[in-house]
Formats: sequence, C-alpha cells, structure tokens
Amino acid sequence: MSEVKERLLAKQAHLRQRLGSVQATERREVQEGQNDGAQQWEVSEIRDGLDDEATAELNQVDLALARLDAGEYGLCESCGEQIGEKRLEALPYATSCIECAERAEVLDR
Repeated sequence: MSEVKERLLAKQAHLRQRLGSVQATERREVQEGQNDGAQQWEVSEIRDGLDDEATAELNQVDLALARLDAGEYGLCESCGEQIGEKRLEALPYATSCIECAERAEVLDR
C-alpha cells in the first residue's frame, strides 16, 4: 500500500472516530438530561459545526481514495496537470493545483 493511501486511510479512520465520539457524547447527554435550555442549544450548535466540518473533510478523503484507486490521484481536476508534491503533503485530498486553486479563489471574490 502506498504511503499516500496509508495517510488517507489514517485520516479517514481519525475523522470517523471523531464523528462517532461527538455523536455518542451528544446522545449520552440527551439521555442523561444534561445541558438544559440555552446551554444545550449552544453546545449543540458547536457540535453541529464540528460534525459538518468533519463530514465534509471525510467526504474529501473518501473522494481522494477513489481517485487514488482510479489512478487519477494527484491530477488537477481543472487543468489536468500534476498537483505539486508539497501541496499534496499539506492537503492530501487536494483536487486542484495551486495555480487553479488561486484562480478559482480570485473568481469567487
């Protein structure tokens, strides 16, 4: 198994564990009747944000693993060129090279 796949699988496992932990804690607190009123709402909002963030990142990791299996990992989805090694080290599920990512950021402004 390649080093990239090992890193992605480790990240996937970590994110799944994180999601499971957050959800289990929330279920336990609901069952125990902890956090009433505004405090419960605030805690729930924070957890929802963490859930959304972890779920989005998990989806990106899953897609990167699929691209790896298909032999498309490391290729920019916009221009088809190779994504830089340093970019992939920093963001192993990157789907675009730095040039295309910067171009997209400018267009989004």
